[in-house]
Amino acid sequence: EMTTQNAIDIADVSLAYGQVPVLEHIRLQIAAGEFFGLIGPNGAGKTSLLRLILGLGRPDSGSITVLGEDPIKARSRIGYVPQHPTFRRDFPITVTEVIRLGQLGSHWSAPVLADKLLAVMAALELETLANRQIWTLSGGQLQRVLIARALACEPELLILDEPTANIDLRVEQNIFSLLRQYNERMTIIVVSHDVGFISGFVHRAGCLNRILVCHRTEDISGKTIEQ
Repeated sequence: EMTTQNAIDIADVSLAYGQVPVLEHIRLQIAAGEFFGLIGPNGAGKTSLLRLILGLGRPDSGSITVLGEDPIKARSRIGYVPQHPTFRRDFPITVTEVIRLGQLGSHWSAPVLADKLLAVMAALELETLANRQIWTLSGGQLQRVLIARALACEPELLILDEPTANIDLRVEQNIFSLLRQYNERMTIIVVSHDVGFISGFVHRAGCLNRILVCHRTEDISGKTIEQ
């Protein structure tokens, strides 16, 4: 059933904060199973668009459908990796406990969830950190924990906001190779400003700066990116 519908359908969406237009007439369809890159300069509206997809706000006009339903209803089927962790780093919680939070409200049975937890920790090379307090982690380690948390419930849609901003290149390559494998089971949207890097992984890139223009990655050239 899922293959016939789009994972995301954004129809003529506009959003302003006061008098400042943030998004203008956004039209975007992301197919189920797509690996989609969203790129654009800071302040271009990327995070605002994500918030609408997550049901954390409503557009001023237009409509958004996520996984065939209202974004708020779809939220339990979405994994989300925020750009800046909003929790206190000194909160006393271990790596395993953080990742397990991603399974709250899941429909899977406990044994299945336990298997998924181990699988995602292995995939992101976190087993040796399992009992570490999160305040002891480096930025790159914490980023991997947050990605694991989002994947721990096997979401149908995974959204990552600048997932590799504070990570070295080798780890970044590993994470994107891993995401490509997960893409066989879920739709993925990754927000980035590093178009050169992500164009090797995504099927299509949407360039957002208040308005949205989509390109298939094989059509992206240096000139396109500058524009």
